Amino acid sequence: MLKFKNYLFICIIICSSLFGQKSRDMEKFGFIDLRTDSMSVPFYIDGIFVGKNPLKNPIPVLPGFHLVSYLPPELTKKYIEEDLSDAYKRVYVSPNDTLDVFLFYDHYVRETKTLDAQFMVKRLTAVSLILMAVFLVFQIS
Repeated sequence: MLKFKNYLFICIIICSSLFGQKSRDMEKFGFIDLRTDSMSVPFYIDGIFVGKNPLKNPIPVLPGFHLVSYLPPELTKKYIEEDLSDAYKRVYVSPNDTLDVFLFYDHYVRETKTLDAQFMVKRLTAVSLILMAVFLVFQIS
């Protein structure tokens, strides 16, 4: 039985060296090391949740441009249009390189509250303009 375990162990070692991941495979990837100024902040890369701060290891990604943020995908488009520049970053990752990205979360909280208040004012203004137009149409008739 001991011989069988030894042969099995040797077979596993040989198979892992033949079919295992080669170091050159990892050279095809780049890495993003995400950091922020607050704890338990969710991180998204290209709209995909990758974990919360602090992350233990850099995130492997394909080389190229990526959108890094702590906004969920449904809010990213809304705030990109309003230029909430501290909530996201568009970064370029080179092959076999680690890019350090730092996002300011505390500033984001204040900025999103301001933007949400601005959205509310825009909505109320639009509704009041529509109601005034309807009122004028009925006054003219």
